Amino acid sequence: MLKNRHRVLASVLAVAILIAATTVSGTGQVFAQPYKLVVHNIENLFDADGYAVFQDYRPVDPEGNPQYTPAHVLTKIQKHARLMARYNDGAGPDVIIFSEIESDFTPIPGGKRYDHFEVLERYADVTLAQMLGEMFNEDIADLPSEILLLKGFEDHGLTGYNLAVAYERDENHRPTHVQKNVIFSRLPIQHERTRSHPTEGARPILEVWLDVDGYDLAVFANHWRSRASDREMERIRIQNAQVLRDRLDEIRAENPAVDFILGGDFNSDYNQSHRYPYMEKTAVNDVLRSVGDERKVKQGDTDAVYNLWYEHDISERGSDTFRGYWGTLMQIMISPGMYDFRGVQYVDNSFDVGRFPGKNVYVNSGMPNRWHFFGDGGGYSDHLPISMKFTVVHDNDPDLKLTLVDPGVNDDELWEPIPVAYEIPDREHLLMPEEYEGMELRSEEFFDRLFYVTGTITENRQVKVNGEYYDLFSHDRELRDRLSEMGGTGEQVRFIGRLGMFRGNWQFVIGDPSYLNPDW
Repeated sequence: MLKNRHRVLASVLAVAILIAATTVSGTGQVFAQPYKLVVHNIENLFDADGYAVFQDYRPVDPEGNPQYTPAHVLTKIQKHARLMARYNDGAGPDVIIFSEIESDFTPIPGGKRYDHFEVLERYADVTLAQMLGEMFNEDIADLPSEILLLKGFEDHGLTGYNLAVAYERDENHRPTHVQKNVIFSRLPIQHERTRSHPTEGARPILEVWLDVDGYDLAVFANHWRSRASDREMERIRIQNAQVLRDRLDEIRAENPAVDFILGGDFNSDYNQSHRYPYMEKTAVNDVLRSVGDERKVKQGDTDAVYNLWYEHDISERGSDTFRGYWGTLMQIMISPGMYDFRGVQYVDNSFDVGRFPGKNVYVNSGMPNRWHFFGDGGGYSDHLPISMKFTVVHDNDPDLKLTLVDPGVNDDELWEPIPVAYEIPDREHLLMPEEYEGMELRSEEFFDRLFYVTGTITENRQVKVNGEYYDLFSHDRELRDRLSEMGGTGEQVRFIGRLGMFRGNWQFVIGDPSYLNPDW
Protein backbone atom coordinates (compact mmCIF):
# COMPACT_ATOMS: atom_id res chain seq x y z
CA MET A 1 0.00 0.00 0.00
CA LEU A 2 1.38 3.39 -1.00
CA LYS A 3 2.19 5.50 2.04
CA ASN A 4 1.38 9.17 2.23
CA ARG A 5 4.60 10.70 0.96
CA HIS A 6 4.10 13.94 2.91
CA ARG A 7 3.81 12.00 6.20
CA VAL A 8 6.94 10.05 5.34
CA LEU A 9 8.75 13.22 4.27
CA ALA A 10 7.80 14.93 7.52
CA SER A 11 9.10 11.99 9.57
CA VAL A 12 12.33 11.80 7.59
CA LEU A 13 12.83 15.54 7.87
CA ALA A 14 12.26 15.43 11.63
CA VAL A 15 14.99 12.82 11.97
CA ALA A 16 17.26 14.83 9.67
CA ILE A 17 16.71 17.92 11.80
CA LEU A 18 17.77 16.05 14.94
CA ILE A 19 20.87 14.68 13.22
CA ALA A 20 21.79 18.05 11.73
CA ALA A 21 21.11 19.82 15.01
CA THR A 22 24.38 18.70 16.56
CA THR A 23 28.00 19.30 15.83
CA VAL A 24 31.00 17.67 17.44
CA SER A 25 34.06 19.60 18.54
CA GLY A 26 37.61 18.38 18.33
CA THR A 27 37.36 17.15 21.92
CA GLY A 28 34.25 15.12 21.17
CA GLN A 29 31.88 17.41 23.08
CA VAL A 30 28.46 17.71 21.44
CA PHE A 31 27.00 21.15 20.78
CA ALA A 32 23.41 21.57 19.61
CA GLN A 33 22.58 23.90 16.75
CA PRO A 34 19.88 26.49 17.43
CA TYR A 35 16.29 26.40 16.25
CA LYS A 36 14.48 29.53 15.10
CA LEU A 37 11.00 30.43 16.37
CA VAL A 38 9.04 33.27 14.75
CA VAL A 39 5.89 34.97 16.04
CA HIS A 40 3.83 36.67 13.36
CA ASN A 41 0.44 38.36 13.08
CA ILE A 42 -0.32 37.76 9.42
CA GLU A 43 -3.12 40.39 9.35
CA ASN A 44 -6.26 38.50 8.48
CA LEU A 45 -5.44 35.59 6.21
CA PHE A 46 -8.95 34.63 5.11
CA ASP A 47 -9.75 31.61 2.96
CA ALA A 48 -11.43 31.60 -0.46
CA ASP A 49 -14.87 30.18 0.42
CA GLY A 50 -16.63 33.52 -0.13
CA TYR A 51 -17.96 33.68 3.43
CA ALA A 52 -16.44 36.20 5.82
CA VAL A 53 -17.62 37.84 9.03
CA PHE A 54 -15.56 40.93 8.19
CA GLN A 55 -17.01 42.94 5.29
CA ASP A 56 -13.54 43.72 3.90
CA TYR A 57 -12.92 40.02 3.22
CA ARG A 58 -16.14 39.25 1.34
CA PRO A 59 -15.90 38.61 -2.42
CA VAL A 60 -17.59 41.90 -3.34
CA ASP A 61 -17.98 45.27 -1.63
CA PRO A 62 -21.39 46.85 -0.86
CA GLU A 63 -21.43 48.35 -4.38
CA GLY A 64 -20.88 44.95 -5.98
CA ASN A 65 -17.25 45.49 -6.97
CA PRO A 66 -14.72 42.62 -6.64
CA GLN A 67 -13.01 42.91 -3.26
CA TYR A 68 -11.42 39.74 -1.81
CA THR A 69 -10.90 37.09 -4.44
CA PRO A 70 -8.84 33.89 -4.79
CA ALA A 71 -6.20 36.12 -6.42
CA HIS A 72 -5.97 38.13 -3.18
CA VAL A 73 -5.57 34.91 -1.18
CA LEU A 74 -2.75 33.84 -3.50
CA THR A 75 -0.99 37.21 -3.27
CA LYS A 76 -1.12 37.23 0.52
CA ILE A 77 0.17 33.67 0.87
CA GLN A 78 2.97 34.10 -1.65
CA LYS A 79 4.17 37.29 0.03
CA HIS A 80 4.24 35.70 3.46
CA ALA A 81 5.99 32.62 2.12
CA ARG A 82 8.71 34.90 0.74
CA LEU A 83 8.81 36.76 4.06
CA MET A 84 9.27 33.58 6.11
CA ALA A 85 11.91 32.39 3.63
CA ARG A 86 14.11 35.20 4.93
CA TYR A 87 14.75 33.01 7.97
CA ASN A 88 17.14 30.05 8.15
CA ASP A 89 18.82 30.84 4.83
CA GLY A 90 15.66 30.39 2.82
CA ALA A 91 14.35 27.29 4.57
CA GLY A 92 12.00 29.19 6.86
CA PRO A 93 11.71 29.14 10.67
CA ASP A 94 11.62 25.86 12.56
CA VAL A 95 8.52 26.97 14.48
CA ILE A 96 6.02 29.71 13.59
CA ILE A 97 3.28 31.08 15.83
CA PHE A 98 0.63 32.69 13.62
CA SER A 99 -2.14 35.08 14.69
CA GLU A 100 -5.14 36.25 12.65
CA ILE A 101 -5.74 33.19 10.52
CA GLU A 102 -9.45 32.95 9.74
CA SER A 103 -11.51 30.25 11.41
CA ASP A 104 -13.13 27.97 8.86
CA PHE A 105 -16.81 28.84 8.59
CA THR A 106 -17.46 26.14 5.99
CA PRO A 107 -16.12 23.15 7.95
CA ILE A 108 -16.52 19.48 7.14
CA PRO A 109 -19.95 18.20 8.34
CA GLY A 110 -19.92 16.57 11.75
CA GLY A 111 -17.13 18.71 13.11
CA LYS A 112 -14.36 16.73 11.43
CA ARG A 113 -11.14 18.42 10.43
CA TYR A 114 -9.11 18.35 7.28
CA ASP A 115 -6.06 16.11 7.19
CA HIS A 116 -3.52 18.63 5.90
CA PHE A 117 -1.12 15.87 4.85
CA GLU A 118 -3.87 14.30 2.74
CA VAL A 119 -4.63 17.69 1.15
CA LEU A 120 -0.96 18.28 0.34
CA GLU A 121 -0.79 14.80 -1.19
CA ARG A 122 -3.94 15.38 -3.25
CA TYR A 123 -2.56 18.60 -4.75
CA ALA A 124 1.12 17.62 -4.83
CA ASP A 125 1.39 17.86 -8.61
CA VAL A 126 -0.16 21.33 -8.96
CA THR A 127 0.69 24.74 -7.54
CA LEU A 128 -1.33 26.97 -5.28
CA ALA A 129 -1.48 29.45 -8.16
CA GLN A 130 -3.23 26.80 -10.25
CA MET A 131 -5.52 25.85 -7.38
CA LEU A 132 -6.63 29.44 -6.88
CA GLY A 133 -6.67 30.10 -10.62
CA GLU A 134 -7.86 27.87 -13.44
CA MET A 135 -8.49 24.88 -11.14
CA PHE A 136 -10.51 26.79 -8.56
CA ASN A 137 -13.65 24.91 -7.51
CA GLU A 138 -15.84 24.30 -4.44
CA ASP A 139 -13.46 21.73 -2.95
CA ILE A 140 -10.56 24.20 -3.03
CA ALA A 141 -12.80 27.03 -1.85
CA ASP A 142 -13.70 24.98 1.24
CA LEU A 143 -10.06 24.44 2.29
CA PRO A 144 -9.18 26.37 5.47
CA SER A 145 -6.68 29.18 5.17
CA GLU A 146 -3.94 27.50 7.22
CA ILE A 147 -3.84 24.57 4.75
CA LEU A 148 -3.71 26.96 1.80
CA LEU A 149 -0.83 28.71 3.58
CA LEU A 150 0.91 25.38 4.14
CA LYS A 151 0.54 24.58 0.44
CA GLY A 152 1.96 28.00 -0.47
CA PHE A 153 4.93 27.33 1.79
CA GLU A 154 5.54 23.97 0.08
CA ASP A 155 5.47 25.62 -3.35
CA HIS A 156 8.10 28.10 -2.14
CA GLY A 157 10.39 25.39 -0.76
CA LEU A 158 9.41 25.81 2.90
CA THR A 159 8.67 22.16 3.57
CA GLY A 160 8.35 19.66 6.40
CA TYR A 161 5.82 21.54 8.55
CA ASN A 162 3.14 19.95 10.68
CA LEU A 163 0.48 22.20 12.17
CA ALA A 164 -1.76 22.63 15.20
CA VAL A 165 -4.88 24.79 15.43
CA ALA A 166 -6.83 26.37 18.30
CA TYR A 167 -10.53 25.85 17.70
CA GLU A 168 -13.68 26.37 19.73
CA ARG A 169 -16.92 25.35 17.99
CA ASP A 170 -20.58 25.72 18.89
CA GLU A 171 -23.21 22.96 18.89
CA ASN A 172 -23.48 23.29 15.09
CA HIS A 173 -19.72 22.80 14.71
CA ARG A 174 -19.23 26.41 13.62
CA PRO A 175 -16.34 28.47 15.02
CA THR A 176 -17.05 30.75 17.96
CA HIS A 177 -14.35 33.22 16.85
CA VAL A 178 -13.55 34.88 13.53
CA GLN A 179 -9.82 34.20 13.84
CA LYS A 180 -7.66 31.53 15.39
CA ASN A 181 -4.10 30.87 16.46
CA VAL A 182 -2.07 28.36 14.45
CA ILE A 183 1.38 26.85 14.96
CA PHE A 184 3.56 25.49 12.14
CA SER A 185 6.41 23.26 13.33
CA ARG A 186 9.12 21.14 11.81
CA LEU A 187 9.80 19.73 15.26
CA PRO A 188 7.45 16.85 16.13
CA ILE A 189 4.14 17.99 17.63
CA GLN A 190 2.74 15.85 20.45
CA HIS A 191 -0.82 16.11 19.15
CA GLU A 192 -2.32 14.17 22.02
CA ARG A 193 -1.27 17.01 24.33
CA THR A 194 -2.53 19.86 22.14
CA ARG A 195 -5.14 21.92 23.96
CA SER A 196 -7.32 24.93 23.27
CA HIS A 197 -8.14 27.29 26.15
CA PRO A 198 -11.23 29.53 25.70
CA THR A 199 -10.90 33.18 26.75
CA GLU A 200 -13.33 36.05 27.21
CA GLY A 201 -13.75 38.19 24.10
CA ALA A 202 -10.57 36.87 22.47
CA ARG A 203 -9.25 33.97 20.47
CA PRO A 204 -8.66 30.67 22.30
CA ILE A 205 -5.10 30.18 23.54
CA LEU A 206 -3.36 27.32 21.73
CA GLU A 207 -1.15 25.02 23.82
CA VAL A 208 1.24 22.82 21.85
CA TRP A 209 3.96 20.51 23.15
CA LEU A 210 6.96 19.95 20.90
CA ASP A 211 9.49 17.15 21.03
CA VAL A 212 12.87 18.87 20.80
CA ASP A 213 15.49 16.14 20.51
CA GLY A 214 13.66 14.09 23.13
CA TYR A 215 12.85 17.01 25.44
CA ASP A 216 9.50 18.70 26.01
CA LEU A 217 8.88 22.31 25.03
CA ALA A 218 5.46 23.87 25.63
CA VAL A 219 4.49 26.69 23.26
CA PHE A 220 1.46 28.88 23.93
CA ALA A 221 0.01 30.92 21.05
CA ASN A 222 -1.98 33.99 22.15
CA HIS A 223 -4.13 36.68 20.59
CA TRP A 224 -5.74 38.70 23.37
CA ARG A 225 -8.48 41.33 23.34
CA SER A 226 -7.57 44.47 21.36
CA ARG A 227 -7.27 48.23 22.16
CA ALA A 228 -4.17 48.32 24.35
CA SER A 229 -4.83 51.74 25.91
CA ASP A 230 -8.46 51.05 26.87
CA ARG A 231 -9.01 50.51 30.60
CA GLU A 232 -12.22 48.50 30.02
CA MET A 233 -10.52 46.25 27.47
CA GLU A 234 -7.70 45.69 29.95
CA ARG A 235 -10.26 44.09 32.25
CA ILE A 236 -10.97 41.53 29.51
CA ARG A 237 -7.25 41.03 28.84
CA ILE A 238 -6.78 40.35 32.55
CA GLN A 239 -9.18 37.44 32.16
CA ASN A 240 -7.26 36.29 29.07
CA ALA A 241 -4.03 36.42 31.04
CA GLN A 242 -5.57 34.58 33.99
CA VAL A 243 -6.52 31.66 31.76
CA LEU A 244 -2.90 31.37 30.68
CA ARG A 245 -1.55 31.96 34.18
CA ASP A 246 -3.73 29.22 35.67
CA ARG A 247 -2.49 26.75 33.08
CA LEU A 248 1.15 27.73 33.68
CA ASP A 249 0.65 27.22 37.41
CA GLU A 250 -0.61 23.71 36.67
CA ILE A 251 2.35 22.65 34.59
CA ARG A 252 4.81 24.33 36.96
CA ALA A 253 3.32 22.39 39.85
CA GLU A 254 4.16 19.21 37.94
CA ASN A 255 7.62 20.40 36.90
CA PRO A 256 9.01 23.68 38.31
CA ALA A 257 11.78 23.65 35.67
CA VAL A 258 9.41 23.20 32.73
CA ASP A 259 10.52 24.80 29.46
CA PHE A 260 7.85 26.98 27.86
CA ILE A 261 7.51 29.89 25.44
CA LEU A 262 4.63 32.37 25.38
CA GLY A 263 4.15 34.14 22.08
CA GLY A 264 1.64 36.01 20.01
CA ASP A 265 -0.28 39.25 19.74
CA PHE A 266 -1.04 40.19 23.35
CA ASN A 267 -2.59 43.52 22.36
CA SER A 268 -0.61 44.96 25.26
CA ASP A 269 2.77 46.61 25.45
CA TYR A 270 5.61 44.83 27.22
CA ASN A 271 5.61 47.70 29.77
CA GLN A 272 1.83 48.04 29.90
CA SER A 273 1.66 49.09 33.56
CA HIS A 274 4.22 51.87 32.99
CA ARG A 275 2.91 53.07 29.63
CA TYR A 276 -0.66 53.33 30.97
CA PRO A 277 -0.30 54.27 34.65
CA TYR A 278 -4.06 54.87 34.97
CA MET A 279 -4.55 51.10 34.83
CA GLU A 280 -4.56 49.79 38.39
CA LYS A 281 -3.83 46.23 37.22
CA THR A 282 -2.51 44.95 33.92
CA ALA A 283 -2.71 41.56 32.24
CA VAL A 284 0.89 41.24 31.05
CA ASN A 285 2.76 42.71 34.00
CA ASP A 286 0.54 41.98 37.01
CA VAL A 287 -1.21 38.72 36.10
CA LEU A 288 1.26 37.03 33.80
CA ARG A 289 4.20 38.50 35.74
CA SER A 290 6.17 39.49 32.64
CA VAL A 291 9.38 41.27 33.75
CA GLY A 292 12.69 42.59 32.44
CA ASP A 293 14.88 41.30 35.28
CA GLU A 294 16.56 38.51 33.36
CA ARG A 295 18.87 37.51 36.22
CA LYS A 296 15.89 36.96 38.52
CA VAL A 297 14.08 34.79 36.01
CA LYS A 298 17.28 32.91 35.23
CA GLN A 299 17.82 31.93 38.87
CA GLY A 300 14.39 30.31 39.01
CA ASP A 301 12.21 30.02 42.13
CA THR A 302 9.90 32.68 40.67
CA ASP A 303 6.52 32.80 38.99
CA ALA A 304 7.77 35.53 36.65
CA VAL A 305 8.58 35.16 32.95
CA TYR A 306 11.23 37.09 31.05
CA ASN A 307 9.98 39.36 28.26
CA LEU A 308 12.40 39.33 25.35
CA TRP A 309 11.70 42.96 24.43
CA TYR A 310 14.22 43.83 27.17
CA GLU A 311 16.91 42.30 24.92
CA HIS A 312 16.61 45.35 22.62
CA ASP A 313 17.77 48.88 23.29
CA ILE A 314 14.93 50.80 24.91
CA SER A 315 14.79 53.26 22.01
CA GLU A 316 14.34 50.49 19.41
CA ARG A 317 11.46 48.49 20.85
CA GLY A 318 8.63 48.34 18.38
CA SER A 319 6.80 45.94 16.06
CA ASP A 320 3.69 47.95 15.17
CA THR A 321 2.65 51.60 14.95
CA PHE A 322 -0.38 53.56 16.07
CA ARG A 323 -0.93 57.26 15.44
CA GLY A 324 2.73 57.83 14.67
CA TYR A 325 4.24 55.92 17.61
CA TRP A 326 5.72 52.45 18.00
CA GLY A 327 4.10 49.71 20.05
CA THR A 328 5.06 46.23 21.16
CA LEU A 329 1.85 44.22 20.87
CA MET A 330 3.79 41.23 19.53
CA GLN A 331 5.70 39.60 22.36
CA ILE A 332 7.72 36.54 23.38
CA MET A 333 8.23 35.50 27.00
CA ILE A 334 10.16 32.54 28.34
CA SER A 335 10.25 30.47 31.52
CA PRO A 336 13.09 30.15 34.07
CA GLY A 337 13.59 26.62 32.79
CA MET A 338 14.89 28.02 29.51
CA TYR A 339 18.06 29.13 31.34
CA ASP A 340 19.17 25.87 32.94
CA PHE A 341 21.30 23.10 31.47
CA ARG A 342 18.61 20.50 31.12
CA GLY A 343 16.58 20.16 27.95
CA VAL A 344 15.64 23.25 25.94
CA GLN A 345 17.62 26.42 26.47
CA TYR A 346 17.25 30.00 25.23
CA VAL A 347 20.04 31.31 22.99
CA ASP A 348 21.11 34.47 24.79
CA ASN A 349 20.42 37.77 22.99
CA SER A 350 18.82 36.04 20.00
CA PHE A 351 15.59 38.09 20.06
CA ASP A 352 15.06 40.02 16.84
CA VAL A 353 12.46 42.03 14.91
CA GLY A 354 11.94 41.13 11.25
CA ARG A 355 12.48 44.44 9.48
CA PHE A 356 13.18 44.00 5.77
CA PRO A 357 13.30 47.45 4.10
CA GLY A 358 11.54 47.65 0.78
CA LYS A 359 9.59 44.51 1.63
CA ASN A 360 7.59 44.39 4.84
CA VAL A 361 8.74 47.86 5.98
CA TYR A 362 8.92 51.17 4.15
CA VAL A 363 12.44 52.38 3.43
CA ASN A 364 11.68 55.97 4.45
CA SER A 365 10.13 55.26 7.86
CA GLY A 366 10.59 51.62 8.88
CA MET A 367 6.82 51.39 9.36
CA PRO A 368 5.10 48.07 8.56
CA ASN A 369 3.99 47.78 4.95
CA ARG A 370 0.53 46.54 5.76
CA TRP A 371 -1.82 44.52 3.58
CA HIS A 372 -4.02 46.30 1.04
CA PHE A 373 -6.74 45.08 -1.35
CA PHE A 374 -5.96 47.19 -4.41
CA GLY A 375 -5.66 45.14 -7.61
CA ASP A 376 -4.80 41.59 -6.59
CA GLY A 377 -3.65 42.83 -3.19
CA GLY A 378 -0.27 43.80 -1.81
CA GLY A 379 1.75 44.64 1.25
CA TYR A 380 2.31 42.29 4.16
CA SER A 381 0.97 43.02 7.62
CA ASP A 382 0.42 45.82 10.12
CA HIS A 383 2.73 43.93 12.50
CA LEU A 384 6.38 42.96 12.09
CA PRO A 385 7.43 39.40 12.93
CA ILE A 386 9.58 38.84 15.99
CA SER A 387 11.85 35.89 16.60
CA MET A 388 14.15 34.05 18.98
CA LYS A 389 16.41 31.02 18.98
CA PHE A 390 16.53 28.04 21.31
CA THR A 391 18.76 25.01 21.50
CA VAL A 392 19.14 21.77 23.46
CA VAL A 393 21.63 20.96 26.20
CA HIS A 394 22.22 17.42 27.43
CA ASP A 395 24.00 18.15 30.72
CA ASN A 396 20.84 17.27 32.68
CA ASP A 397 21.85 19.80 35.34
CA PRO A 398 18.97 22.07 36.41
CA ASP A 399 21.22 23.86 38.92
CA LEU A 400 23.69 25.02 36.28
CA LYS A 401 22.54 28.28 34.68
CA LEU A 402 23.27 29.98 31.38
CA THR A 403 25.93 32.71 31.55
CA LEU A 404 24.30 35.91 30.32
CA VAL A 405 25.95 38.64 28.28
CA ASP A 406 24.46 42.08 28.98
CA PRO A 407 21.39 40.67 30.78
CA GLY A 408 18.07 42.45 30.52
CA VAL A 409 16.97 44.76 33.32
CA ASN A 410 13.73 46.49 34.31
CA ASP A 411 14.30 49.89 32.73
CA ASP A 412 10.67 51.01 32.45
CA GLU A 413 11.36 54.28 34.26
CA LEU A 414 13.60 55.30 31.34
CA TRP A 415 10.98 54.60 28.69
CA GLU A 416 9.49 57.37 26.58
CA PRO A 417 7.08 57.11 23.63
CA ILE A 418 8.99 56.23 20.47
CA PRO A 419 7.83 58.24 17.44
CA VAL A 420 8.13 56.89 13.93
CA ALA A 421 11.29 58.46 12.48
CA TYR A 422 10.86 59.61 8.89
CA GLU A 423 13.78 60.26 6.60
CA ILE A 424 13.70 62.31 3.43
CA PRO A 425 13.80 59.54 0.81
CA ASP A 426 16.32 59.42 -1.96
CA ARG A 427 14.93 60.65 -5.26
CA GLU A 428 15.28 57.15 -6.69
CA HIS A 429 12.52 56.07 -4.29
CA LEU A 430 10.20 58.89 -5.43
CA LEU A 431 8.07 59.44 -8.49
CA MET A 432 8.84 62.93 -9.74
CA PRO A 433 6.26 65.05 -11.65
CA GLU A 434 7.91 64.48 -15.03
CA GLU A 435 7.58 60.73 -14.50
CA TYR A 436 3.83 60.69 -13.97
CA GLU A 437 2.62 63.79 -15.81
CA GLY A 438 -0.56 63.08 -17.77
CA MET A 439 -0.82 59.48 -16.49
CA GLU A 440 -3.72 57.78 -14.72
CA LEU A 441 -2.48 57.47 -11.13
CA ARG A 442 -5.40 55.51 -9.76
CA SER A 443 -3.96 52.18 -10.85
CA GLU A 444 -2.06 49.21 -9.49
CA GLU A 445 1.15 50.62 -10.99
CA PHE A 446 1.13 53.68 -8.73
CA PHE A 447 -0.76 52.50 -5.65
CA ASP A 448 1.25 52.73 -2.40
CA ARG A 449 4.17 54.56 -4.03
CA LEU A 450 5.83 57.79 -2.89
CA PHE A 451 5.20 60.89 -5.02
CA TYR A 452 6.71 64.34 -5.13
CA VAL A 453 3.78 66.69 -5.78
CA THR A 454 3.49 70.40 -6.45
CA GLY A 455 0.12 72.17 -6.25
CA THR A 456 -2.33 74.17 -4.17
CA ILE A 457 -4.57 72.89 -1.39
CA THR A 458 -8.33 73.36 -1.62
CA GLU A 459 -10.56 74.43 1.25
CA ASN A 460 -11.54 70.81 1.91
CA ARG A 461 -7.88 69.72 2.08
CA GLN A 462 -7.45 68.27 -1.37
CA VAL A 463 -4.88 68.64 -4.13
CA LYS A 464 -5.42 68.35 -7.87
CA VAL A 465 -3.01 66.09 -9.74
CA ASN A 466 -3.35 65.20 -13.43
CA GLY A 467 -6.87 66.60 -13.45
CA GLU A 468 -8.17 64.61 -10.45
CA TYR A 469 -8.55 65.56 -6.80
CA TYR A 470 -6.89 63.68 -3.94
CA ASP A 471 -7.41 64.03 -0.20
CA LEU A 472 -4.44 64.98 1.96
CA PHE A 473 -3.89 63.21 5.26
CA SER A 474 -1.25 62.88 7.96
CA HIS A 475 -1.13 60.95 11.22
CA ASP A 476 0.53 64.05 12.68
CA ARG A 477 -2.33 66.19 13.99
CA GLU A 478 -0.38 69.43 13.86
CA LEU A 479 0.52 68.76 10.24
CA ARG A 480 -3.12 68.03 9.39
CA ASP A 481 -4.12 71.34 10.98
CA ARG A 482 -1.41 73.12 9.02
CA LEU A 483 -2.64 71.61 5.76
CA SER A 484 -6.17 72.72 6.59
CA GLU A 485 -4.98 76.26 7.32
CA MET A 486 -3.25 76.40 3.93
CA GLY A 487 -6.40 75.22 2.18
CA GLY A 488 -8.00 77.79 -0.10
CA THR A 489 -5.17 80.31 0.27
CA GLY A 490 -3.80 79.64 -3.20
CA GLU A 491 -0.34 79.12 -1.74
CA GLN A 492 1.81 76.82 -3.88
CA VAL A 493 3.09 73.85 -1.87
CA ARG A 494 5.41 70.93 -2.47
CA PHE A 495 5.14 67.68 -0.58
CA ILE A 496 6.15 64.02 -0.47
CA GLY A 497 3.12 61.77 -0.15
CA ARG A 498 2.29 58.08 -0.40
CA LEU A 499 -0.63 57.36 -2.70
CA GLY A 500 -3.36 55.22 -1.17
CA MET A 501 -7.04 54.82 -0.53
CA PHE A 502 -9.15 55.18 2.61
CA ARG A 503 -12.81 54.20 2.69
CA GLY A 504 -13.01 54.41 -1.07
CA ASN A 505 -11.37 57.84 -1.31
CA TRP A 506 -7.98 58.33 -2.95
CA GLN A 507 -5.45 60.22 -0.86
CA PHE A 508 -1.84 61.20 -0.39
CA VAL A 509 -0.52 60.47 3.09
CA ILE A 510 2.17 62.95 4.19
CA GLY A 511 4.16 61.13 6.83
CA ASP A 512 6.13 63.87 8.49
CA PRO A 513 6.28 67.71 8.73
CA SER A 514 9.62 67.56 6.88
CA TYR A 515 7.74 66.15 3.90
CA LEU A 516 5.90 69.44 3.40
CA ASN A 517 8.00 71.88 1.32
CA PRO A 518 11.09 69.67 1.73
CA ASP A 519 14.42 71.45 1.77
CA TRP A 520 15.85 70.19 -1.53
